[in-house]
Amino acid sequence: MFAPLVLTARALSIATAVTAFACALYFWSRLAHVVVFTLGIPVLRTLSFAGGFVAQALLVLAILKLI
Repeated sequence: MFAPLVLTARALSIATAVTAFACALYFWSRLAHVVVFTLGIPVLRTLSFAGGFVAQALLVLAILKLI
């Protein structure tokens, strides 16, 4: 779901600090998710996954121009 959101934001020429933060948050959250998943730490895995979800929500809000 992340790629379509980024491509939509790009097509609509939406490039703000929020979208840049959301993309960075998504990248680092997913990277952390892989590491934590490999180590088998359940609580941190959930938190890192939630960070990626929040990043996607920020992109949706930016596309809808609510933030």
